[in-house]
Amino acid sequence: MTLADKLLSLARQLYPTGRAYRMPADGYLEGVHKALGITEAQAYTDSISVLNNILPDNVGFTVDDATDWERRLGMIAKLALSLDDRKAAIRRKMNFPGGQPARQNKSFMQFQLQMADFNVFIYENIFSDGMGGYISKQPLEVTGGFGGTEFQHGDFEHGTHEHGIYWSNIIANKINETEDNNFVLPNDLSATFFVGGPTLGSFATVEANRKDEFRQLLLTLKPASTVGFLLINYV
Repeated sequence: MTLADKLLSLARQLYPTGRAYRMPADGYLEGVHKALGITEAQAYTDSISVLNNILPDNVGFTVDDATDWERRLGMIAKLALSLDDRKAAIRRKMNFPGGQPARQNKSFMQFQLQMADFNVFIYENIFSDGMGGYISKQPLEVTGGFGGTEFQHGDFEHGTHEHGIYWSNIIANKINETEDNNFVLPNDLSATFFVGGPTLGSFATVEANRKDEFRQLLLTLKPASTVGFLLINYV
């Protein structure tokens, strides 16, 4: 039964049962309701479409809807991704920051990243010094020397350089990682953190076509005064 047929059937049920309100098939009264049914069906279809477009929580939410919401929310367009991944990212953005008071806590940052379908984990750069105090570590100390970039010659000041190797994959102020490579880190790394795999020092994987989206989200979540060391492989 079509939507127009359902509306006509409903109209018949709403009339009284007396002879004056009979609606014979193909009669004038039925014709009036069939004509009205066209606009009523369109109004119903449009209302359902509006509801489907408002939230990315249903199968009626289309690729075009995702593109529109990414533009409205100031998100990086992700046309190459699956619709499910785009819907997950939009849901996270719509719900941010919610009622969470500790919005810059590492657990909240990790939760938000995972809500956007990034399987990564956040670690604070705080370690026991064995004497009751605390120290911060270089990323190469945490990874056992893996993940560094070799450099040759040139003058270097501050930063995370160690025996001809430095850590180039950081998140400070820029979506473009090349621009962040010029960021000069202080000797005190207490305002840094690590983003990586399920254990400290392990690497996580992020799709290469989501790199800018990943970095944009991190910039939104992290305290502005902090810098993140990314233990990330882009594939």
